[in-house]
Amino acid sequence: MDSRIILPLDHVQWDQARDIMRRTEGLVWGYKIRRSVLDRGLTVIPDIKRHGRVMLDFKLYDIPSAMTESLTLHLTAGADITTVHCTSGYDPVAQGLPKDHIAGVTILTSMGREDFRRHYRGESPQQMVAQMAAAAVSRYAYLVCSATDLESIQALDIKKICPGIRPSWYREDDDQQRTATPADAIRQGADLLVIGRPLLGAADIAGAVERTNTEIAQAMSTG
Repeated sequence: MDSRIILPLDHVQWDQARDIMRRTEGLVWGYKIRRSVLDRGLTVIPDIKRHGRVMLDFKLYDIPSAMTESLTLHLTAGADITTVHCTSGYDPVAQGLPKDHIAGVTILTSMGREDFRRHYRGESPQQMVAQMAAAAVSRYAYLVCSATDLESIQALDIKKICPGIRPSWYREDDDQQRTATPADAIRQGADLLVIGRPLLGAADIAGAVERTNTEIAQAMSTG
């Protein structure tokens, strides 16, 4: 199945993560991972890839040599996508790495307008993301941003990954500030959707994934 869903297992212990992957294999694009690697090392990536693709999400921010060292390890281990902060200014091609599997992270979806004003100088998150995205096109294959920031960057030749996605049937409040439904994100140009709490908190995870895949498919078919 050609799903657009990345299922985040960042905070899930390995035994539980493995059970979730078995139940959702073939229903999602792949899995966003952090804790499993911290607990077990990068050698866990081939185990995960038996079930789907891997987005390794450490959002690296360091001097170029340190980032190159970490990214080389991630890519050699088999990560399909690995993340860096756009504000690091890191240019993988200049450091001898391909950009194909690297995603630049813009502004976290947990950051509201007041947080943004405290930490950034731009007029709005949308304006700042547009600036970051313009610089990211030549550096990274993917851009991570809120779906609410997509309008001004739709035409850019970079794949957009959107966290903070909440299916239309989900009614719970959480710490994400800039959220969107799968349909809204797809219509604004998102390529991949990171959907965590609504799916992982469901009594039937596989059923919730299938329901959300249907919601995405309907949005794609109607444009």
